[in-house]
Amino acid sequence: MLQANLIAPEKIRLEEVEIPYLKENEVLIQVKQCGICGSDIHSYKGKHPFVHPPIVLGHEFSGIIFKIGEKAGNFHRGDKVTVEPNIACGKCYNCRHGRYNICKYLKVIGNVGYNGAFTEFISIPQDKVIKLPEEISFEQGALIEPTAVAVHAVKKSEQKIGDKVLIFGAGPIGLLTMQIAKVSGAREIIITDLLDYRLKKAEDLGADKLINPGSQNLVEFMQKTYSEDGIDLIYDCVGVEETLSQAIQIARKGTKIMIVGVPEKNPRINLAYIGDRELELIGSLMYIRDDFEEAINLIQKKKIKVAPLITHSFKLKDIKKAFELILEKKENPLKILIEI
Repeated sequence: MLQANLIAPEKIRLEEVEIPYLKENEVLIQVKQCGICGSDIHSYKGKHPFVHPPIVLGHEFSGIIFKIGEKAGNFHRGDKVTVEPNIACGKCYNCRHGRYNICKYLKVIGNVGYNGAFTEFISIPQDKVIKLPEEISFEQGALIEPTAVAVHAVKKSEQKIGDKVLIFGAGPIGLLTMQIAKVSGAREIIITDLLDYRLKKAEDLGADKLINPGSQNLVEFMQKTYSEDGIDLIYDCVGVEETLSQAIQIARKGTKIMIVGVPEKNPRINLAYIGDRELELIGSLMYIRDDFEEAINLIQKKKIKVAPLITHSFKLKDIKKAFELILEKKENPLKILIEI
């Protein structure tokens, strides 16, 4: 089978390898679609804090069951599936208390300690495999994982009905967080990005206000527009020093700032403001099974739209071209799928 192995920063080698050995509690999935995630970009550039080559990337994927291990029940050959890619130990404190997404020994398919889905076949523990409704396409199935990221972030924020929400970043995670925040009762959503084509997509998907910080002073705009009452909640779906600093400056005293984006390096922020203003700087990592199931439900019932996020598709043999297109910022990429 063919797989795309990241052997060094910005070096992907296409390899012919054996189909994975199938353990008795695993299923073998024939991968159909796999998305390129923002964290994949960090990994490709050698700037992800937890990903180290060689590794096969790819954790946003869908496919069909090709083979079933002897003790992997509830599946049939040909079932359409997606995968929850966090593999936990099941024994540490957080696993025992239902927070296995922050397992002490967490492995992440296509990220940490486990090869991913930029490959023709992948073997997965059966308890991480989720059947998809027939009406959900393979393309939509590949976007369930990032949707679950957004679902988890909105749940963890404890967002209230009627909240005014600011979202940094109109990439795929920002746009999904925006839609789920809206479905969850946000009264007004302001979204920022340096790229106007992303802001146009946000407008099409229901954003109330669009701001390009490259052409106007974001902090001044927010203070002037929302005065002392300010806004109620901030999601940073970028995670760079500039957006974190702006979030801290904009936040009303006592406000939550959800960190959803993965930083490429250690940002410097003003901790004095965190204490003085009683700001809550909260991390959000991945998801649990309930978030995946809710993501599937939202897509199936058409409460959120994922298809408009897909801008490009490449064959597996052309995966290097896909990463190059993203890095060169050509053709206004948003979500790129690899067809396998």
